[in-house]
Amino acid sequence: MKPLNLKKCEKEYLLKAWELYNLSFPNEEKRTLQEQEIILKEERYNPIIFVKDNEVVAILFFWNFTKYTFIEHFAISYKLRGQSYGSKILTNFLQQHQNVVLEIEPICNEITQKRFNFYKKFNFVINDFKHFQIPFRKDSQEVELLILSNINKLEKTEYEKLYFEMKNSLTI
Repeated sequence: MKPLNLKKCEKEYLLKAWELYNLSFPNEEKRTLQEQEIILKEERYNPIIFVKDNEVVAILFFWNFTKYTFIEHFAISYKLRGQSYGSKILTNFLQQHQNVVLEIEPICNEITQKRFNFYKKFNFVINDFKHFQIPFRKDSQEVELLILSNINKLEKTEYEKLYFEMKNSLTI
């Protein structure tokens, strides 16, 4: 499995990655293809895909902020789930990045509990702040999510600085 930067790879892979992206996230938590193409120009935005046998195994889209690395989207191909790809990718990612944060849906059913349990294995903790996803588009509504951080909870001032950076970067 090899990682490829979506900014630099063939259009074929962009379309395959886009299919996985669309299948993996609800509309309010993702961009349109046109919006994604605009955000690809952002220097701090890093859209990485993982390819094996010419198939997109996973997507991992993240931002480098001043102090934190924010995982915006992480998904494994439905037909390849349960084969440890997610664990391998996240383990490698966490070895290369510090102060990693991400968002997940509030835990309200078996699926959301499984998602949290996955991240908990990697020492992610739920922060106590009421958190709303920054709308990706001007016409989008805020979505209440949980913000997780790797190993340590965020201090209130840290969270506020991170949220400010997110707000000034994520919206087109």
